[in-house]
Amino acid sequence: MKKILIVIYYWPPAGGAGVQRWLKFVKYFPQFGWKPTVITTIGGDYPAIDESLLAEVSAEVKVIRTKTPTFGGFFKTLCGKNLDVPYGSLEIKPGDSFLKKMSLWIRLNLVVPDARKIWNRYAFKAARKELLSDKYDAVVTSGPPHSTHLVGLKLKKKYNIKWIADFRDPWTNIDYLDKVKRLSITNKIDRNLEKRVINSCDKIVAINSDIIENFKAEDKSELILNGFDPDDFKGIKKQKIKKHFDINYFGNITIERNPEAVLRAVNHLIEEKKLTKIRINFWGNIANDVKEIIDKLDKNMVVNFHSYIPHEEMINVLVNSSLLLLIINSVGNNRGISTGKIFEYLGSGVEILGIGPEDGDAAKILKETKRGKMFDYDKVDDIAKFIEIKYKEWKEGKTFSPTREIEKYSKIKQTEQLVEILEKM
Repeated sequence: MKKILIVIYYWPPAGGAGVQRWLKFVKYFPQFGWKPTVITTIGGDYPAIDESLLAEVSAEVKVIRTKTPTFGGFFKTLCGKNLDVPYGSLEIKPGDSFLKKMSLWIRLNLVVPDARKIWNRYAFKAARKELLSDKYDAVVTSGPPHSTHLVGLKLKKKYNIKWIADFRDPWTNIDYLDKVKRLSITNKIDRNLEKRVINSCDKIVAINSDIIENFKAEDKSELILNGFDPDDFKGIKKQKIKKHFDINYFGNITIERNPEAVLRAVNHLIEEKKLTKIRINFWGNIANDVKEIIDKLDKNMVVNFHSYIPHEEMINVLVNSSLLLLIINSVGNNRGISTGKIFEYLGSGVEILGIGPEDGDAAKILKETKRGKMFDYDKVDDIAKFIEIKYKEWKEGKTFSPTREIEKYSKIKQTEQLVEILEKM
């Protein structure tokens, strides 16, 4: 059996969508003749904790956890224990304290490419020990954090091992960098690091075509979308009778994923059509500025906020939704964004209401699989009509089953695709 060494920052008990991609690849690798070893963190800066995911890691998988210094401790010491460590945004806002502004400026301009790079020397040391004590056929680094790819760069230079760099998000073209002021020298250093990784790795694997196009390295790049694990949905019972038409959203809500159009559409349906059984549930972290917008619009008291829940519990709620809400970030060049959650949405068999570019990748997936429809951000009337149709179908007791078109998005198929790439390297 061939061996693959995976260097990844986010791994159970870290929770969130970013963990799922490689957790599932590792699960299915042995079926295709590859034995994975994982090098990861202990108590890193995680956006969420999900202890239940540890049960998905087979006892046969060697997991090496290393010392993990964190930016989070420094941030809370400097800015206050009650402040959340920033994830997915480095924007400095007018109301922020001087210490917070200073902390974010330092992180943005003096820590390149990201704050997780302080883990790299421990990750490299562990990887070097493995490569010297055992034979590995390939190394994978996955980002974000993209600093992890610098471990792969160093391993490639020192040991000339076959190396795949996996990108779950863009690097220097990521959307939140468009909203901040950064020193030109910092941008130059960051782009240079990105270029070195792109030029040095043997293969690039990315979750969408936009990432590949931005790297301008199509000759060495492969597209492997995120997907869903069929095992996650086995044994999940769907409730036959529900008192409410539940529109559920899972994941973080930021100003770029503002659900205002959906709430306006629901308000119209309640006030004009008397559809009084509708609820909108947000499961996950929500930015304060978005919460304020929702609170002002929620005049019919239909919105419920829920904290992050374990993945297994989330799947149960997912399957028992009346309609699933998907929001693509309202940012430039967003047509290539499909997000990880769309695939678990597909696996649930529940129809999907999408908000985002109508000609984007996510819209094409919904059309291809016949599992929902995408609407542009300002099409409140069209969104309301779609919800009204689904509400009436719910009242009539109509149910739906996953279509065969979703099978290619299963993690089993995608692991097979990844193994084909590895075998050809």
